[in-house]
Amino acid sequence: MKEGKEEMDRGGTVQQGSGKGDSLRHLVLPLALVLLGLGACEFERQPDRPVPLQEDQVQDLAREVESMLHVSAGYWNAGDLEGFLADYWMSEELTFSGATGVTRGWEAVKQRYLESYWAPGLERDSLRFEEIEVLPLGYDHALALGRYVLFSPEPEGAETSSGYFSLVLRSMDGEWVIIHDHTSASPPGEVAREDAS
Repeated sequence: MKEGKEEMDRGGTVQQGSGKGDSLRHLVLPLALVLLGLGACEFERQPDRPVPLQEDQVQDLAREVESMLHVSAGYWNAGDLEGFLADYWMSEELTFSGATGVTRGWEAVKQRYLESYWAPGLERDSLRFEEIEVLPLGYDHALALGRYVLFSPEPEGAETSSGYFSLVLRSMDGEWVIIHDHTSASPPGEVAREDAS
């Protein structure tokens, strides 16, 4: 018989469409499946990598976090512990690491301050932050490094204590919040690096 017409196989069964067009049709579907599979493999090999922050975004982040810390020190100096702690994540997952170990949860961190710097009858020193450095950790996390200084509120402002801190911040609902604070006091009598030279 001619191509494209019904043919009988050896067993006498009628077969249709054994022409060249049918042969190509049988190849197209497997070929399409192979190409889709290769595309999926290529997609899997390319993980979703966010574009790094632009320089102006890094500078904006640094300014925002530095301003947040200075405002926080202002609350401290005004005697407003709640205001000072407003930048901390109000969650049981908040962590604070210091010389006495790890404190977990916003309420426990607040209690830690109430029992130390804010203890009844204790004269509270004023606070300032220095040497602040902010490093982005992607779009929604950042690391802030710096030095804290506690000083006498008297006009001379004698330094009473200082140390270094590292904060992990996370952007939540458009605001940066501290999700981890690691603060270490410097040994008594240690002077700041810029004063040592």
